[in-house]
Amino acid sequence: MNGKNKGRRFALAVSAAMAALSLGGALLLARHPPPSTFSGLLPAANPWAREARFWTPLCNGVRCDLCPFQCFLPEGARGRCRVRVNYAGKLRTLVYAKPVSVHLDPIEKKPVYHLYPGSLIYSLAAPGCNLRCKSCQNWEISQIYPEQAPKTSVVPERLDVVADGAGGIYGRLKTKEVSILTPEEIVGGALATRSRSIAYTYSEPVVFYEYVADTARLARKKGLKNVMVTGGYINRAPLEALLADMDVVKVDLKGFDAGFYGDYVGGSLERVKDTLRTLKRNGGLFEIVNLVVPGLNDDDKSLAAMSSWIKEELGAGVPVFFSRFSPNYRLSNIGVTPAATLTRAREAAMKKGLKYVYVGNAAGDPGESTYCPVCGRVLIRRYGYAVLENLLTPAGGRCPHDGTRIPGIW
Repeated sequence: MNGKNKGRRFALAVSAAMAALSLGGALLLARHPPPSTFSGLLPAANPWAREARFWTPLCNGVRCDLCPFQCFLPEGARGRCRVRVNYAGKLRTLVYAKPVSVHLDPIEKKPVYHLYPGSLIYSLAAPGCNLRCKSCQNWEISQIYPEQAPKTSVVPERLDVVADGAGGIYGRLKTKEVSILTPEEIVGGALATRSRSIAYTYSEPVVFYEYVADTARLARKKGLKNVMVTGGYINRAPLEALLADMDVVKVDLKGFDAGFYGDYVGGSLERVKDTLRTLKRNGGLFEIVNLVVPGLNDDDKSLAAMSSWIKEELGAGVPVFFSRFSPNYRLSNIGVTPAATLTRAREAAMKKGLKYVYVGNAAGDPGESTYCPVCGRVLIRRYGYAVLENLLTPAGGRCPHDGTRIPGIW
């Protein structure tokens, strides 16, 4: 038999095998159809579904290009985040305008310290996350499928200032219950609650990218600032596109060991470092938080390496938080971070040359306050989420004692 005939027979055999697989798959689906919940995810029946951004048609499916996992999704499959699905050959988000947690917060709760200290920030989340942090404090909304989320959420609608008749005043918050919260409604709610900014937070804003992008663009037009609280697991092109409307990005740098990132976070340290480098090149404000977990990422060598890298790669003026861990989710067997560990981490970072180093989740710690890096005096005195004193000059955000400019939006 010549080579041409052998090639033809091989091709016929492959075709027959593929046909048999297709027939077998069809019979399997006919016998075991998808769960009934799947029908509710289809765009025709789902008011929160719409076409996603950053994806590529590939083979018999699509590739999501939003984050470093770049999930390949055959028809009907969902990504690692659980909220992006291939439907009819297109990548779709299942959480557009689907609020799962919306609150009026002090901006210090994010924590963000170099944007409008003491102000209110309208904070919202949709379901989903592309990471798997073992101590996630919001796992009930980040580690779920969108159809597992409550069908409605209570959201802040308006904040009235009321006199109590005895010379005092207080705020009266009006709320409403919604199943859909559009970008226009978010911006309207932020303005009506006297917020100066909007935070995309609690879960992972990367995975509800379209919702964030549309809201942030509208918020900017209305004079509001935008804050993204993220694990930083996003590809460069989507990040750069989003930064056009983002004023502050707060990145959770979970640790500084590749093995820790793989086991504890379910991701790559290098990809988060790439995000931080992109933020540096962009020139906007960003802050970094490290949750210090006893016995896992609190060794002196790792903390020192992190501080050195931040100073050399990102600059001495980047605000850095070392925050207290509390038992949660899959790490409920580990105790809270000792105050001495947080103090040691902060002091070591300042010795490395970082100028604005904070202690988080430890009300009353001196490390909550902002100090002038030149004269050492307190400029913004904090206790927990409260700002007790702000001595920065109104114009320019400078130290009133020596004129040092403090980076931020004041």
